[in-house]
Amino acid sequence: MISIIFLARILKPEDYGQIAAAQIIAALLVLIFSLGLSEAVIQKKNLSINHQLTVLWGSCASAVIVLCICLSISFYLYFIGGSKIVGLVLVFEGVGAALQLLVILPTGLLLKNLDVSVLTKRNLISRIVFFVIAIPMALYGYGLWSIVFANLFQYFTAFILIFYQSRKIIPRGYYFSFKDFFELCRFGLFVMLENLLWTVLTRVFSLLILNFHGTTQLGIYNISTRLTDAVLNILNTVIGRMALPVFSSVQDDRQKLSSFFFNATKLFNIVSMPAFVGLAFTCQYWVPIVLGTQWIEAVPIIQIIAIMNAIMFSRIFVSQLMKAVGESRRFLFLSFTSAFVAILAALVTAKLSLYETMLAWSSMRVLITIPLGIYLVYKIIHIKAFEQLRPIFLPFVVTVIMIFTMVIFRFFSEKSLLSNVVSITLEIGVGLITYSFIIVILIKTKKIILR
Repeated sequence: MISIIFLARILKPEDYGQIAAAQIIAALLVLIFSLGLSEAVIQKKNLSINHQLTVLWGSCASAVIVLCICLSISFYLYFIGGSKIVGLVLVFEGVGAALQLLVILPTGLLLKNLDVSVLTKRNLISRIVFFVIAIPMALYGYGLWSIVFANLFQYFTAFILIFYQSRKIIPRGYYFSFKDFFELCRFGLFVMLENLLWTVLTRVFSLLILNFHGTTQLGIYNISTRLTDAVLNILNTVIGRMALPVFSSVQDDRQKLSSFFFNATKLFNIVSMPAFVGLAFTCQYWVPIVLGTQWIEAVPIIQIIAIMNAIMFSRIFVSQLMKAVGESRRFLFLSFTSAFVAILAALVTAKLSLYETMLAWSSMRVLITIPLGIYLVYKIIHIKAFEQLRPIFLPFVVTVIMIFTMVIFRFFSEKSLLSNVVSITLEIGVGLITYSFIIVILIKTKKIILR
């Protein structure tokens, strides 16, 4: 978060747009060629050494293919497509994409063993490496290349750490079986398709923004999603990563599975909902102060995305629930609907502003996919609609109380002579104190059980 804020003050929206264009291409290729194998490793009950070696060498082949595709696309963009900078950036992102594919097996094994602390440490160290490299380079005037080189070193650091930390559980030797590979892909393929369709919401949607609104508007969209995703990534590192292996461990006991699903939903949203709503409520004041006035156009985009996330991520564990019981194939319909909504919103609002595009997309996504998701969970898992929504009632109440105290403080602070910096700092402080006080009460009264 600190590096995002600091770099945003130095770089232009167009710089972020060019980097985002290359990252979108690389991320889509990673998603397609990963084939959902990491999730297949987690979900499969009897995972043999031969299965593991097949995944290991299969992911090596995928890494080589993706790197070659990225180099081919970058060659085209540089010499024919007229996008030299994007083409050069894609070379670095292609290397990063290959490194991500090479860690499919160790990542899956660590998650299967619920060794989330290892992944958390890896993420923390690699992000520190990004910060240490990007900030000095940006200060010395390297512009967008400060992010490009920092990203490459972040990928490489994460790659080294994940293999070092999983060295005792990775099998040695060479073995590859098409039979085992296709067996894993039968599950992983539907996971990959689901992830690919959900990615349309971000990656392909970003390409449509680039096409209809230009690199500057893509940069504004990119920084907005980076800021809101920073909140999600902090939560998803711990709770989100544990969901699939935990759910899979009780996949045959529907009562326990439902209980784990309800508790995970409540715990996640007791943090995520106040965080996203608070971000939307305060960003109009801190964005020009923290990021600089060149990012003022990002304020309404941040607000839309944050509110949408507060609503949509109340359903964040539905996908893992479906994967745990082996129903990813039936759940593809929701993913397809979400992808269709994203493309439709971008096409319908092509000649309008980015704000109107985001407003149309977020509204359609909430109003269409939430009810559809509730219906599918009821149809597949047999959990009634009210039971599905009950875990988010308490987070909603906590959020309302926190925002109410912040509104009262803002009302009185506007009549005072406090500077904008002091006023917004105190307002955020009031919100955090109110939230912390409520959480302590809920824990003591056992309304929240941390287990």
